Amino acid sequence: MVTCYSGAAARLPQILRRELQRLQPRLNPRRIVIKPNWVMHETDPAYPISALVTDARVIDAAVRACLSLFPAAERITVGDCPEQRADWPLMCRQSGLSTVIDAHHAEFAGRVEYRDLRKDVYRQVGDDLIRDDSVRHGDPAGYREVELHAESHLEPIAGQAARFSIHDHDTAITRQRHSPGDHRYLVCQSVLDADLVINLPKWKAHSKAGLTGALKNLVGINGDKSYLPHFRRGSPQWGGDEYSDEGRWLYWVQNHAYELVRGTFAHGLLRPAWRTIRSINSALRRRNPHRTAPADFYVVGGSWYGNQTLWRMIYDLNMVIQRVDRDGRLHAAPQRDYFCIVDGLISGEGDGPLRAVPRDTDLLVCGDDPFEVDTTLAWLMGFDPQKIPMLAERDQFLGVKWGRFAPGELVVAMNDRECRLQDLAVDFRFAPSPGWIGHIERTAPCVESQAS
Repeated sequence: MVTCYSGAAARLPQILRRELQRLQPRLNPRRIVIKPNWVMHETDPAYPISALVTDARVIDAAVRACLSLFPAAERITVGDCPEQRADWPLMCRQSGLSTVIDAHHAEFAGRVEYRDLRKDVYRQVGDDLIRDDSVRHGDPAGYREVELHAESHLEPIAGQAARFSIHDHDTAITRQRHSPGDHRYLVCQSVLDADLVINLPKWKAHSKAGLTGALKNLVGINGDKSYLPHFRRGSPQWGGDEYSDEGRWLYWVQNHAYELVRGTFAHGLLRPAWRTIRSINSALRRRNPHRTAPADFYVVGGSWYGNQTLWRMIYDLNMVIQRVDRDGRLHAAPQRDYFCIVDGLISGEGDGPLRAVPRDTDLLVCGDDPFEVDTTLAWLMGFDPQKIPMLAERDQFLGVKWGRFAPGELVVAMNDRECRLQDLAVDFRFAPSPGWIGHIERTAPCVESQAS
C-alpha cells in the first residue's frame, strides 16, 4: 500500500521513523544508501532551490531514523549524481544541507557520508562546459560498468541505437554503450554495495518523463550521464522522438546549426540567425489551431509527450537496483531492499526539473513499489497515469514484482484513511511541463483541491 501524509512538515521525524520501522522486523542492513534528488543549484530566483532538490529536513530525518532503527549499519552514504554543471557545494548552502552535513559529521563520527557521486564535474564558461577537478566529487568505491545484454528495456528499439542521444553530452559514448544485445551503464559502486536503498525523490513535473518521482530519481545512480539515452534524434516520421513531426524541418535546422557552431567563434555571429529560425517556428506553431503547448515553447532533447526512449532507460536503472549484485551480475531475484519516501513538502509544477515553479503541497508519499508511488503522485497532480509512458508501460518492466497492479485496484492511505486511489478526492491540478500540456491531464478531475 502507498501511504500519504498531509501536513507533513510539522511531523517529519515521526513520519520517517514510522515508515522505516515497517522494514525493521525483516532487515538488518550493514550498508545503506540514501538517494536524494540533487539535480542542480539555484540559478534563477524564479525557480527556487526549494522546488529543485530534496528538502534537507527530509534527508536529516531519514538519516536519524536509519541510525536509530538499524544499529548494525556500519555506513550510511547519502549521495546523488547531479547535472554535470551543477555546483554541488553551492547547492548545499542554498538548500540548508550544509548545516545538516556539519551536524551529522559532528554527531555520528564518520558513520554518515555525503557524496557528490559524479565521475566528472564541469563548470559553465559562456556556452562551453569545462572540466573542473577543483571540488571533491566521485564515488570513493569507484564505478562498475553494468551490462544488461538483451534484457535491457532499450533492446526493442536497439535497431535505432545510432539515433540515441542526450542533450549537451557526448553522444558518441551514448551510442558506444548501447547497441543490439549490448547495453551498459556506469553504476556507482557504493549503490551496488548497499543492502538497503532509500529513495528520497523531489516531487516535480518533468519535461521528458511527465513527472519525476520514485522511478526517475534512480537515474542518479549512474556516474556518467553520457551512458543514458534520453531520446532518439529526429521526429517520429524520421524514426526519432526528439520532437514532434510538426515543424520538424525547422527543428532540424535549429538543432544542427546550433551544434555545428557551438563553442566556435561563429557562435556569436550566427546566434541572431538561430533566433530568427526559432521565431519562424513559433509563428508557424501559433497559426496551428490544434496546438496545445505554448507557441514559443522550443522542444529540446525529447521534452514532450511523444518521448518513447526515456522510460526505457529509467526502467533499466530501476532493474539495476533490484537485480544487479555488487559485482555487476544480473540475477532473477532481488539483490537488495528498497524503500521510497517522496519529498512533497514543496513540490514543483510546470517546466521541471530545472525550471519548476514551487507548490506548497506539504505532503510525503511512501511505498516500496515505485510504480505504485508514481501512479499515486500522478493522480494527486491531476494527471492521468495511463497517459504517461513511464507508468503506462509498466507491464514491460523486467524487474521483480514492481508494477503488478491495476490502477483501479491500487489502495492508498491518506493520513491512515484507506481508499482506492481513484476514490481519493485530491487534485492539486499541477501545471504540466509545456511539451505535455493537453496530453497528460485527467479528463474528470476531482472537485477538491487540497488533501483532507
